[in-house]
Amino acid sequence: MKNPFAVLISSLVLVTPVWAHAAEVIIPQGTVVFGELDERITSNERKFRVGYQVDGHVWKNVVVEGHTVIPAGTPLVLRIRKLDGSNVGGDGGSLEIMAVSVKAADGTEISLTGGYGDAGNDRHGLTRALSMILWPSAFLPGGKAVLDVGTVFDASIPADTPVSITANALPTLKLADRQDFSVAIVYDEIDQKAGSLPLELTLCNRPFTREAHVTAVNEMEIRPILVSIIIGNRGEPCHDFRGRVNLESLKKHFKPGINRFSVTMSGVVGSVVLNVEM
Repeated sequence: MKNPFAVLISSLVLVTPVWAHAAEVIIPQGTVVFGELDERITSNERKFRVGYQVDGHVWKNVVVEGHTVIPAGTPLVLRIRKLDGSNVGGDGGSLEIMAVSVKAADGTEISLTGGYGDAGNDRHGLTRALSMILWPSAFLPGGKAVLDVGTVFDASIPADTPVSITANALPTLKLADRQDFSVAIVYDEIDQKAGSLPLELTLCNRPFTREAHVTAVNEMEIRPILVSIIIGNRGEPCHDFRGRVNLESLKKHFKPGINRFSVTMSGVVGSVVLNVEM
């Protein structure tokens, strides 16, 4: 005959819930939060005003120590910071949208700095504005500034911010493929008069070549744009290059905000991100 007390204890063990304990991670100062607009905004002063709350959301997961602390799709608090409509003097309109705040996955309200056309206090150079090079006249004379739905921009978190996570939530480790090809913009060598964008390229574990082309912009394939290789140094296992790509050809495919373009060399693809203000 089974011991009734033992049976009771066994039942309690089976039905006792496993409680998730909260742990804490720190979102570092300067962490970038990418946002995306959900509505079309213009510098038309009859429709919009300074302080208008703009609809937008987080474009990409914010991950700290393997934990998604701010999921993509989370609503952002955005406001128009500056709005200048076109006038009879011929000046084009302009817009600045500032990022105010966002809620972390645990509900913590987090302040933000930056936004579209509004530089934050803690920018780390992840993206750089190229407006004076790509569009010396930001808007057509007398025209209105327009930011369409889908415009991507970056903001940042101005201070170390603690948020809670569940202790039994397993961090995710993203295993990247071996990088045989990388591309970077050489910002210190940008020359507005040159009309080209300087690039630094590193090709590893592949035969030496001087052929490289921009083959996609914002994940869309385009007619290849030549990257002119100025310097090429053979190495083992990596070769280093300096090259330039024509901005007039490239800018036709850009949109306001964050843009990504891909360069193909020796059968491998490398991507670079930059911020374009129009």
